[in-house]
Amino acid sequence: MSGKNVSRRKFLKAAGASAAGIAIATKYSPLAYAANEKVRVGSIGTGGQGCYHLREGLALAEQIDVAAVCDVYIPHLAPGWRLAGGREKGVARYLDYREMLEKEELDAVVISTPLYSHHKIAMDCLDAGKYVFLEKTMCMTMEENRDIVKKCHDTGLFCQIGHQRRYNPEYNKAMWLAHDQAMLGRINHITAQWHRNNDWRRPVDPNYELTDAEKRFITDLERHINWRLYNDRSGGLVTELTTHQLDIAIWFLGSAPKRVTAFGGIDYWRDGREAEDNIGLIYEWEVRPGDLGFQPLSPRNPHQSLMQLNRPYNVRMMYSSITANAKRGASELIQGDKGTLQLTEGGCLLYGEADTMAILDEEMSAEDVAEAVAMGETLGIPTEAYTEGYPIEILYRDEENPETHEFPVRKSPNQLQMEAFAKDIVTGGTPKANQMVGHLTAIAGIAGLESMYKGGVTVDIDPALYQFDFETPDPYRYEYWIGPEHLVGYEGMT
Repeated sequence: MSGKNVSRRKFLKAAGASAAGIAIATKYSPLAYAANEKVRVGSIGTGGQGCYHLREGLALAEQIDVAAVCDVYIPHLAPGWRLAGGREKGVARYLDYREMLEKEELDAVVISTPLYSHHKIAMDCLDAGKYVFLEKTMCMTMEENRDIVKKCHDTGLFCQIGHQRRYNPEYNKAMWLAHDQAMLGRINHITAQWHRNNDWRRPVDPNYELTDAEKRFITDLERHINWRLYNDRSGGLVTELTTHQLDIAIWFLGSAPKRVTAFGGIDYWRDGREAEDNIGLIYEWEVRPGDLGFQPLSPRNPHQSLMQLNRPYNVRMMYSSITANAKRGASELIQGDKGTLQLTEGGCLLYGEADTMAILDEEMSAEDVAEAVAMGETLGIPTEAYTEGYPIEILYRDEENPETHEFPVRKSPNQLQMEAFAKDIVTGGTPKANQMVGHLTAIAGIAGLESMYKGGVTVDIDPALYQFDFETPDPYRYEYWIGPEHLVGYEGMT
């Protein structure tokens, strides 16, 4: 982009402190984009996740041009370079991201490196004036996560975190149903899990000899390839899996959890790994009036007090991740007194709840009540209408005929998050999965690790960890997606 590619950091520095304050406050961007110009991106880390982004996201986002790729391991760098367009598109390749930042004219970077390296690379890229897409989990420590939020504020740039469910249309529609339509009632429990039946290892070629250039960055190839299994490089199942679904719970409840109790162990694989192969966590939220997730209640029986019902209340999430049984896979159940959302990346379902309290009318005689109890009526066994899940379907607008909608081939959440990344850069927008989204989830995940490492001691999460002396972006935004109207008026759930 030649002369138009002036980094915001350099612009603000040249303009002086007062001008920088005005620019940040008004979200003015010195980057000038013509309608047909593309955002030039460098991809740092082209292993499994990096190549996934290149193949399923960046390559499909029309407003993005991948100008360079970088990886410290040549067998990973080569396929990443080819996916980005290779020699045909003149894609540059580097082993050292700092050299890439110095030599290439980039607007943004996508960072898909091991967790332990996130902080250093992201901070360097922000300092170089680049917008950042950073894979989740954001960083490994409380302080590192706070650093990213502060650096985004200081530079006027943003860091979009790879919580791709935030860009999944069905998940967004589910948020709308839960909050705008109150179709779940009060969310009172969340159940989530990520179950698999494999060792979570990646093969390491025992005959591969590192080049002198690679040895500058890699000292132990096993730990480099299988970084998820080692505690100095990752938080294991917590940071690589739990944070996906912890993010969803935070999103739906509209607040950060206040405490966590966690257990885990290496009880099956016992193959030299350091990270647990099975974990169980209980997170607890205090939902307060004013939180997005707060839903007022009306008394459901004569013993309830309206005033007591609508004081702050607690919600708990039960979470498990195991590696020796795949039953139930990966999903989240958002459970309310009127309905349940079953959320998966393969599709989302809405279930209704029978009003079990209506079975026993307070004017029933003692004999009638006793007979109802004896017959099991108070169990509230759901009828067929309530056990059938209704799919959360999305209608897409036909661009050529805006008044019509249809079900075309859908874009993946990965493509959608990369398209949104480019759009927010060009328009001066703020990502839905912004740095505060990453921060809230990472802090809660780190607290879970602390509890687990201490043998299940309950860890309180200090609210001050989420607070800054400057305005931070909204971490709870969602979009409305048009869908079949029968879902909104589902009989028995309004």
